[in-house]
Amino acid sequence: MSGRTQRIGSIAVVLLLLVTGAAVGCGESDEEKAQNDVCDARDDLQKQVNDLSKLTLSTATVEGVQKNLNAIQDDLQKISDAQGNLSDERQQQVESANKQFKSQLNSIAEGLTSNLSLSGAEQKLRSATQQLASSYRQTFAKIDCG
Repeated sequence: MSGRTQRIGSIAVVLLLLVTGAAVGCGESDEEKAQNDVCDARDDLQKQVNDLSKLTLSTATVEGVQKNLNAIQDDLQKISDAQGNLSDERQQQVESANKQFKSQLNSIAEGLTSNLSLSGAEQKLRSATQQLASSYRQTFAKIDCG
């Protein structure tokens, strides 16, 4: 084997090692994946809250509202599942936001189901969605995903 062939072979091996190392280094850490999961769920949570806040009594359907609420529950679960892989400070922030939002969501849901008459339904719906949007702003909107 000539010296030139050996050098080309050595260069090829070095390039292969560099490419392999770069591919391994490009993977997400558990913390980065958790952060992305939290931010994706937070963004969808905002979308669901916005969709609910646009509803009126004439545009709201039980199935539509249930779909939004199920999506919110799924987002809260994704956030809860991911928070254990976050840094301590970030974990506390996300856990606190999740706990506060869930509590306010439950309170809002209870208010919607108690003493609901058709005449007061639209006002209760409007009030509930405003409370939900406010709750989002006080909790998850504060989490930096930028």
